[in-house]
Amino acid sequence: MNKEESLRSIRYIHVPEGMRVESDIFRLDRNIMLPVQLKTGETRLKAEDISLESITAGMLTVIAYDENHKDASYYKDFVLTIDPTLPEKLMKAAIAKEEQKDYEFSEELFLAVYHLMPQAASCINLATLYSYMAVNARDEGDEEKEDEYLLSAKRTLKDGLQRFGENADVLAELSSYEAFTGNLEEAKDYLDRYMAVAEEGERKQEMKKLLSRIELQLENDEEIKEAYDFIMLDDTEKAIAAATRFIERNPDVWNGYFLRGWALRKAGRFAEARDDQMKCLEKGERNADIYNELSIDELEAGDRELAKTYLETAADLDPENLTIVSNLSYLYLQDDQLDEAREYLEKARFLSGSDEIVRNLIDEYEKKTGEKIGELIHEEIVHDDQKENDDDDAYAAEIAEIEKDDHCCCDHHHHHEEE
Repeated sequence: MNKEESLRSIRYIHVPEGMRVESDIFRLDRNIMLPVQLKTGETRLKAEDISLESITAGMLTVIAYDENHKDASYYKDFVLTIDPTLPEKLMKAAIAKEEQKDYEFSEELFLAVYHLMPQAASCINLATLYSYMAVNARDEGDEEKEDEYLLSAKRTLKDGLQRFGENADVLAELSSYEAFTGNLEEAKDYLDRYMAVAEEGERKQEMKKLLSRIELQLENDEEIKEAYDFIMLDDTEKAIAAATRFIERNPDVWNGYFLRGWALRKAGRFAEARDDQMKCLEKGERNADIYNELSIDELEAGDRELAKTYLETAADLDPENLTIVSNLSYLYLQDDQLDEAREYLEKARFLSGSDEIVRNLIDEYEKKTGEKIGELIHEEIVHDDQKENDDDDAYAAEIAEIEKDDHCCCDHHHHHEEE
């Protein structure tokens, strides 16, 4: 049962006559109502179903799911008086249910342990369960549930910090969680706090290695961002230098070669730019931006056919990229390959029929062929009607410059995301 179902299965009764629960530190209070867990499938409480076991089960459900209940503290004392070893037994049962993937029951048991006797270990065990539940949800294709469980894991660990202060074990788990979810700045913050309180030992050595990897990644990310920013500012020499520093530290990562190739191309060093983009392919990356860059490099080298081949590959990988589709149409028009020009012109019209560059291409096609292009021809193109080309103005200016120079593809605007 989930939380709501479990709480709905609770009924409250007065203390039964003859019940005796006492210890040196606990006395039964007959003014406090006792929760009783209904049997599965039952909606009414029967006298014969009232027992010390069903009352304990009811109390554990309240402790697990309603920790702020006005009588929760009393219920904790009650069940621990009945069985001081109960937390250990519940933990074993929770782990067994977790292994059986009975996650809802396991969650209730882990919550009961955590709230019954709060400790860093029970906090981490509960957070680990939520991580397993997130993985299971991901395997089932339920992204919403995956996010929900990951958030529960983080919330549980942060609750642990509030309860236990700068606890080394909880800080280690939080840093690992943030690193796993890609929040490296947060992971580093928790690791720095962990290093300040953790005792020397094997665990701390492992966390030091993690901290070193995160610091290196953050430094690399900064270099990648720096190279990208310099490209956007047309400071190609500084972009090349930043990308080169990244490559020296990460020779097997494609991103550095791509950015350096992009900067080299903007600097007019086309042969070197082509070599770097080919390195990206050698490293196993294959995306439209790489092939778009290669097409520009080959066009500058005078191989128009290879340039068109690369652009066609780019269009296959990113069929909604108006820049690539328009440039293909332009190249084919310039080479009087009119059937191919018309094919890509129709695709460009489908993506943005009102675009100024597309309209100019239509006019040029009509002049070359004497044909009048009529209504829009719809082809089987996957198209998101909500997609907006935010770079139309920049793209139009660049194509206008290209047309002025009587060649194509020299300086596209790229839609690169920061890595």
